[in-house]
Amino acid sequence: MKKIEKLTESEEIVMKAVWDTGKEPVLSDLMDRINDYYGRDWKPQTVSTFLAKLVGKKFLKLQRNGKIYTYKVLISEADYKQKLYKHHISFWNHGNIAAFVTEMFDNGDLPAEAVRDLNKKLDDL
Repeated sequence: MKKIEKLTESEEIVMKAVWDTGKEPVLSDLMDRINDYYGRDWKPQTVSTFLAKLVGKKFLKLQRNGKIYTYKVLISEADYKQKLYKHHISFWNHGNIAAFVTEMFDNGDLPAEAVRDLNKKLDDL
């Protein structure tokens, strides 16, 4: 897997909106999602600035289709989430996945149904 940079919170919001569209979006596809779903009050220029940063970080590729610019995803949501998980486990839990899962369970972040699913997967190994 190629090196994936960490995004700022604002960049993550814009990138998540791109991933959620499920297509190669234009700016207008992203504005409502960002402002309504993520509770922001950003202007198109603000979102355009974050899109440009995402292009610079190689998360997106800007494509021109006639007079319209679209954004092609270069790094999938799954790849980015995997990078975040690995970083969290390595930094906060010193690479110990069991400590990570225990911490989630102790904090109530791991519902009983998820624990049952994990147990089933372990039994299947």
